[in-house]
Amino acid sequence: MNIPQPEKKYILTDIIKKRKHQQDLGEQRRKAIQEKIRNKKQKEKDFIHPEKFVQNYVKQQTAYAYFKIKARKQSLLFETGDVPINKTLLVVRIRGVLDISDKQKQILRSLRLHKVNFGVFVKSTLANLRKLKLVENYITYGLPSRQLISQLILKRGHTIVEKEVIPLKSNEIIEQHLGEQGLICIEDLVNDIADCTDRFDLVTSFLAPFKLNHPQGALQTGKLKKPLQKGGEWGYREDRINALVQEMI
Repeated sequence: MNIPQPEKKYILTDIIKKRKHQQDLGEQRRKAIQEKIRNKKQKEKDFIHPEKFVQNYVKQQTAYAYFKIKARKQSLLFETGDVPINKTLLVVRIRGVLDISDKQKQILRSLRLHKVNFGVFVKSTLANLRKLKLVENYITYGLPSRQLISQLILKRGHTIVEKEVIPLKSNEIIEQHLGEQGLICIEDLVNDIADCTDRFDLVTSFLAPFKLNHPQGALQTGKLKKPLQKGGEWGYREDRINALVQEMI
């Protein structure tokens, strides 16, 4: 004799709980699948073929050989060429570090040209010109006008205080840090840099490297590895540096 079983009655809360549980399970599965896909892509991205190491090594050795040849030539005979001595130069880095030697990296670091499109003011002493010559194929430099110096400081001027980058929005910052040396405003900084005074090193060390934009229609990739004399981009460009940097501010 079959005993009839009482029919189970589902109430609204049971149905809602069941649906919520199913949704949670589906969401967990979806997240797990997405995480698996991300991990797989990251592994593929992190993997570097041995051929890539060989290519980078060959490029670095080629760059180092070029650096040694250039350094040897300079040790035998150094000529400043058309670059005037003890004048203000604006130096801009235009190439990266994929094919650069360690010695050249150190020189660029000492010039504070850590990244591409960084710009700094440098006094054209013999020691600095030797440095510029050894990394000349990674930079372009020239004689900035007083107007360009003023625009750079007004629009791109920053200083670093306790590892914090502070824009030069007012003269108070200058007076606070350089007031004891008689520098109280942006115009004082412009004058010392443009005239290459005895306070040049003090002012340039106070200023952080200028972070410039990439100029439209200039510094094209195909020309970066050629000197200006051969239709390229790197090297000394006299007062033509003004037109280039004007497009980068």
